Amino acid sequence: FKKYGGSAWKRSMLRNQLFLPTVAFFAWFAVHWVARMKSSSSTGPSSSILFIVLFLLFCAPVHVVGTLLGRRSTAKGTFPCRVHTLRRPIPPKHFLWEPAFIAVSGAIPFACVYIEMYFIFSSMWGYKFYYVYGFACAILCILTLVIMCVAVTGAYILLNAEDYRWVWLSFLSGGSTAVYIWLYSLYYLVASTKMTGVVQLVYYNVATAFGCLCLGLACGTLSFAATSLFVHTIYRNIKSD
Repeated sequence: FKKYGGSAWKRSMLRNQLFLPTVAFFAWFAVHWVARMKSSSSTGPSSSILFIVLFLLFCAPVHVVGTLLGRRSTAKGTFPCRVHTLRRPIPPKHFLWEPAFIAVSGAIPFACVYIEMYFIFSSMWGYKFYYVYGFACAILCILTLVIMCVAVTGAYILLNAEDYRWVWLSFLSGGSTAVYIWLYSLYYLVASTKMTGVVQLVYYNVATAFGCLCLGLACGTLSFAATSLFVHTIYRNIKSD
C-alpha cells in the first residue's frame, strides 16, 4: 500500500479490518430478518454473532501487526530499478480489452474446478457425503497454479503494450474466478435443487455470495502476489545506466 503511493494507511487498515465482519453481520441479519418475517424456526443463531465478534477480536490485532510489519519492510525496500518521475503516455487500446481479459482470466481457472464444484455443492446443499479430499487438494493446487500463470501472462502482455497499470488488472483477473463460481451456484440452484421457500432461497444465495466474496479476495490476492513477484524479478534484471 505504501510502496504504490497509498495514503492514510490507518484509515485503510481500519476499513480492511471491518470489511469482512461487517459483510458477515449484514448477511446474518438478512437471513435472520427474512426468517423472522416468515415465522420460520430456522432463524440465524445468536452464536453466529458471537463468532463474528470473536473473529473481529482475533483479526484486529493480527491485522495491526501485519500492517506495521509491512510498513517497516516497505521502508527498507525499494523498487528494483530506477523509476522516472514523469509518467509515460500509455498507447490507446480498445475499451473492451481489459474487461475481456478479466472475463477470460476468470473463465480459465473456473474450467479447472468446474467438475469438482458439482460434488462440493452437492455435499453442502444436497446432503451427500464428500470423500475425495485428496482429489480436492490436487484441484486446489491446480487452481492456484493456473491463477498465478494467467495473472503473470496478463501482466506480461500489458507491459509489452507499454501499459504499467498492472496492479488492479492482476487482482481482478484472479478475483473474477469467484464470479463464475457464483454464476454456477445460481445454475446449481435452478438445475439441481428443489428449494422453493423464501427462507431457503435467501439463505442459499446469501451464503454462496459471501463464500464467493471470500474466495474472490483470496484468489485476487494470490494473483497480485504472483504478478508482483514476476514484475519485480524481470525489472531487477534490467541493466540501465
